[in-house]
Amino acid sequence: MKIFSKLPGKQQVAQVFAVISILIYGWTTYRFIQKLPSWLYYLNVGEIISNYSFTLVLNFLEALLCISLIIVIGFLLPGRIFMERFVAHGSLLAVFSLGYLIYLASAIGQSKSSQFPSELFTQTPYIFLTIFLLAIVLPFLKPVQKITDGFADRAVIFLYILLPVTVLGTLIFIVTNLF
Repeated sequence: MKIFSKLPGKQQVAQVFAVISILIYGWTTYRFIQKLPSWLYYLNVGEIISNYSFTLVLNFLEALLCISLIIVIGFLLPGRIFMERFVAHGSLLAVFSLGYLIYLASAIGQSKSSQFPSELFTQTPYIFLTIFLLAIVLPFLKPVQKITDGFADRAVIFLYILLPVTVLGTLIFIVTNLF
């Protein structure tokens, strides 16, 4: 089937998924560590583990959503533009997009309720267009493609940690919500 031949290979998807997972799980773990000292005052260990297991399940779903969007973008664009360098394009798109979303979350978290940073959201469509164009153009530079491919290839090792922890978190999430 010609449709399936346009899709990236499993290894390529795993590499981009690993980059996405590092960003999403890393940000959540950072925020979890920030909030943990205050949680120790009013939550017991079981509740903290339950909260973290819930975030692991959500992180996995977010990572699946991100990789799905990148695959759809790659599917919609001509193959010679995106799919020939899927790992580089997808990784850069993920790093720039998720990096910007992390920046937005930080800016909102640091703002006061009376000083909501609404100007950030008026620029967001232009920033995402710039991110998309950079993710398309930059991999055509050989050094950028080589660095991005190398990072994505090495990032797969983190899936050996993140996926079993996610399975354990999913089991804890199911048990705590059913029983």
